[in-house]
Amino acid sequence: MIDSAFWRARAAKRILLDKIRNHPQLRGVGITRLDDGSYAIKVNLAELADLEVPDDVDGVPVIVNVVGRVEAL
Repeated sequence: MIDSAFWRARAAKRILLDKIRNHPQLRGVGITRLDDGSYAIKVNLAELADLEVPDDVDGVPVIVNVVGRVEAL
């Protein structure tokens, strides 16, 4: 069952995505489950960039992950 914390994370993801969607190093934004059962927003970048990503959005933590170049197989 999806709880209210998930929906809060989903709304926060939308807010963050609206701010960073056009950055050239952005490869994806998603929601991830943390070890304690809470949710976080995960931002995937090709490389570390001059993108200012907040520590949290409306109380939902933000995790930045450098994934490198993404290609279709």
